[in-house]
Amino acid sequence: MSIGKYLSLEEARKTGQLDRFIKEHPSKGNKGLFNRLLRAAIKPEADPETSSPGTSGSCNETQTP
Repeated sequence: MSIGKYLSLEEARKTGQLDRFIKEHPSKGNKGLFNRLLRAAIKPEADPETSSPGTSGSCNETQTP
């Protein structure tokens, strides 16, 4: 471990010092943008070109557009 330097994530993880790592590496960002991106990742919009489960639910073959 480096003495007198910032703690690396790997060192913090191995030594159980994640709280120290967080204090040494504060983050700044756009919470509004992050929340929109997170919501988009959690609830993606349906692709209009994909078939519905009812149409291909019982089909065992690969369908091509």
